[in-house]
Amino acid sequence: MVKVKDHREVRTFRGKVSFFGMGTLKTFAFLWDGNLVDTGPGTLERKFLPAFLDSPVRRVLLTHFHEDHSGNAARLQMEMKVPVFADPGALDLLRRDAGLPFYRRYIWGKRRKLEPVPYGEAVDSENGRLEVIKTPGHSQDHVCLLNRREGFIFTGDLFVTPGIRAAMRGESVPEIIRSLKRLLQEDFETLYCAHAGVVEKGREMVEKKLAYLEELSERVLGMHRQGLSSREINRKIFGKAQMLDYISLGEWSSRHIISSIIKG
Repeated sequence: MVKVKDHREVRTFRGKVSFFGMGTLKTFAFLWDGNLVDTGPGTLERKFLPAFLDSPVRRVLLTHFHEDHSGNAARLQMEMKVPVFADPGALDLLRRDAGLPFYRRYIWGKRRKLEPVPYGEAVDSENGRLEVIKTPGHSQDHVCLLNRREGFIFTGDLFVTPGIRAAMRGESVPEIIRSLKRLLQEDFETLYCAHAGVVEKGREMVEKKLAYLEELSERVLGMHRQGLSSREINRKIFGKAQMLDYISLGEWSSRHIISSIIKG
């Protein structure tokens, strides 16, 4: 079941997916002034889609191309005849069906091809605008969407949680740090996160994540200068491999946090 709630002028859609019997993962989409920010995963299509179709969606805005955010975009484009906006760097990826490893298809489902529209500097709608802020790190096409007048921001997967214990292959902690710093140049308070939901003290929580990643980077680089290998550093900081490391065949692992810091 998808829970639909209004938080001030933003409508929130919350769903949950099962995670290999180890619990559930929350996933959110948000609607403001006709702008649907992210669409949830394909595994929740039957739950999310009726709620979307019953709402005044005029356009879809993707924070990035990952299937838990874009999974229902093609269906919405077909059913509602609405444009789907994405960062220019994601257009080619979104124009073809996603080729996904098994564990991601199992959790998030398929992501069908669509015809996206590239973002400009902002998206204007009837009652305001959302400024597009490039925030790479989690993925190279990642963007956040800022309502400067009302002081809130949609952050996709940039925030999620103040501390992290795993990262996807290809993620860059140094780039995430730069993106967090870029975000803190803006004036906002409420944060709408695709997995944490509504975060009232958004600026404070972004500052906490930045501090955590900067401290973690200092520890990693200090050990690296002492001559420890990436494997040794990972074991000292994060301990034994987590179950997710095995399920994803290493695509999602704490090792990628360590290696990205050293490379960065």
